[in-house]
Amino acid sequence: MQKTIKVDKQHVEKRIIDWKKRVSDLYSTIELWLTGSDYYIKRGSKLKMYEELMSEFNVRATNIETADIYKDNKIVLALKPKGLWMVGANGRIDLLSTKGNYMLVDFAEQFEPPYWKLFNGDKKNGVEFTKQSFFQLLNK
Repeated sequence: MQKTIKVDKQHVEKRIIDWKKRVSDLYSTIELWLTGSDYYIKRGSKLKMYEELMSEFNVRATNIETADIYKDNKIVLALKPKGLWMVGANGRIDLLSTKGNYMLVDFAEQFEPPYWKLFNGDKKNGVEFTKQSFFQLLNK
């Protein structure tokens, strides 16, 4: 039996805090993965976050961190949080590079530990986002 979740201003604010933490934790994990490699991560500028539910419940716009992956002082991959409220998912981050664009989608339930999957442009055949799948993407 699935529990009913009451969506109100406090719930929306709690989801935003959780989303920002999951994104920040993801960047920290990537930073660990990159240790000792030719790549490094730099947290970038912040993007404005103001989604439909935020407007509906009068929750103020906020900022969310982006990150860039560098090799030889050149950006090879940009991580841009796309949105928290996605149908069938718990948030999405776009991965942009000159070699193609990808998506990280969190399939975890609300407030559960994230389960990130990596998708290429077809949005159908995602793979679990692991150190191995991440480096395969970087080394394409």
